[in-house]
Amino acid sequence: MVVLLLLLAFTRGLWAQTRFPNGDYWSLDAGFGMTDILVNGKSGQFILDPKLWLSPALMVGSKIGVNYSTDKILTFEGQAYLRWNFLHLGVPDKTTNLFIQGGMGMLSAYRGTTSPVSDVTQTRGSLLFDAAAGVTIPLAPRWQMESSIRGGYPHIAGFSLTAGYKFPLPQKTAYGQLPAVSEYRDTITTLPPRMIIERIRIVAVEFILFGPDIGRYNTGIDRDAQGLNELVINHTAQMLGENRDLQVRIEGHANPVTTDPDEAEELMNLSMMRAKTVAEQLKAKGVGDDRIVITAFGGTRTLTDSQDIWNRNRRVELILMNVETN
Repeated sequence: MVVLLLLLAFTRGLWAQTRFPNGDYWSLDAGFGMTDILVNGKSGQFILDPKLWLSPALMVGSKIGVNYSTDKILTFEGQAYLRWNFLHLGVPDKTTNLFIQGGMGMLSAYRGTTSPVSDVTQTRGSLLFDAAAGVTIPLAPRWQMESSIRGGYPHIAGFSLTAGYKFPLPQKTAYGQLPAVSEYRDTITTLPPRMIIERIRIVAVEFILFGPDIGRYNTGIDRDAQGLNELVINHTAQMLGENRDLQVRIEGHANPVTTDPDEAEELMNLSMMRAKTVAEQLKAKGVGDDRIVITAFGGTRTLTDSQDIWNRNRRVELILMNVETN
């Protein structure tokens, strides 16, 4: 009955979750727990829990557990479940989620040679119905910890504590991507021939700073720089949300640390990675692919040669523009 109620709650909440973007991660968690199993004893449990984000609110997963009880009953369980993260607390990438989930699977029980005779000794396999509620707490970028309580059959009640890592899924970029070291005229040539650009009006230019040799967003820089980057991302997303006629051109840059052709190509790839990770931040805030264009310049466009402020070259420029066509 509990499982059915949870599934009904999931169904009612599905329509409200469609506004979230598709999930970008899968995760692998591992940990331990304690349960009451069948009619005898308590058992300690080792848990392996891979799961996939369908959206920030909905997830599917599978749980594999090995239990050993105080009356020497060894059990193996496997289940598939659906999870609803019904409450989000915090900021993107550092969000604490409260969740409920329901699942079903199979459980196999084996009695030890010295175990007393009980109902369990006659049960070699059983259907498993499981309901759980818990909280997911971010520990570090992509690292997380989960704590939950559970109930169902044949587990009467229990709790678990796991920790894991979120792996990014390979994605095909849908937003426009220009060749590296390109100019604004390249933007024009990507449009259908029947569309003639009459004017490009630059509305604003913002900057996102990066750490040395790092392409990941808000990594390897101090808290002040991280806070400024967040302000820029939030402001840009707000401007795009309030002005549907605006587009954003995201340009990646790097320090000009070499003139070697192979190393210069690495800088080009690094600056493209920086542009893409900023694009993902805007997409997570609801900016559509059709309003994003990215390109990269490597170390060919520096702002300064001063070593004291050289970090300004490790940047992504966000150019908000209004493109008028006929």
